[in-house]
Amino acid sequence: MLGCAGGKAPGCHLTSFLINEELLLEGGSAASGLSIEEQARLTGVVVSHAHLDHIAELPYLADNIFGLREDSLKIIGARDVLEQIQQSIFNNAVWPDFCEICHEDTPILDFSAIDEMETRSLGGIRITPYAVDHKGTTFGFIIQDGNSALLYTSDTGPTEAIWRGAGEVRNLRAIITEVSFPDRMEELARMTKHLTPAMLHAEMKKMPPGIPVYIFHIKVQYHDETKGEIKALGDPRINILEEGKTYRL
Repeated sequence: MLGCAGGKAPGCHLTSFLINEELLLEGGSAASGLSIEEQARLTGVVVSHAHLDHIAELPYLADNIFGLREDSLKIIGARDVLEQIQQSIFNNAVWPDFCEICHEDTPILDFSAIDEMETRSLGGIRITPYAVDHKGTTFGFIIQDGNSALLYTSDTGPTEAIWRGAGEVRNLRAIITEVSFPDRMEELARMTKHLTPAMLHAEMKKMPPGIPVYIFHIKVQYHDETKGEIKALGDPRINILEEGKTYRL
């Protein structure tokens, strides 16, 4: 867990998960959470959507790996999400276009679009995206290796398709989903397409039974209040992710 906070503040790091030491899920802490050597060894980076807290450190990652690898680093996401990132950031105005900048004729980054429910393999890991209900195009992912599977919703309000997909996955070991706001802010959560603890509780009825549920993206200014409400649900399946901790499935 490189970062799982719903905002940036001292001691709080933006969303990034390193899977099996090779695949980076989200780019919020892509550069500050890994050593330069670890960044250079990545097989790819999967991004769920174009909101800044999920892509903030991709520019620094590209800068850091220049000259340290022979192949391009794949950035995988929905086509319009990748277009937004390139047009808004890697546009030679805000930041250099590392899809054009090369090391020995090889571009530093390779933006590789993936379609919903298309399975892509990177090294020993398979990823399958499902659309979830958030502002703008947003994918959640089912991520599998030869031993186990992980479901990650990314930011979302109440959603459907990814839960149907989860029911078909063998060896599902964990679900990572979000809670952003306390229950008193449900109107804002619904408007911005996030979850509160009470909304999470309702959403869990759609999830495969018996699978541990890990929570990320709690807004930092409401962290204690929201955490207290999550614990008050009294559901032993629910865990709150801790930054810097390694989870084994």
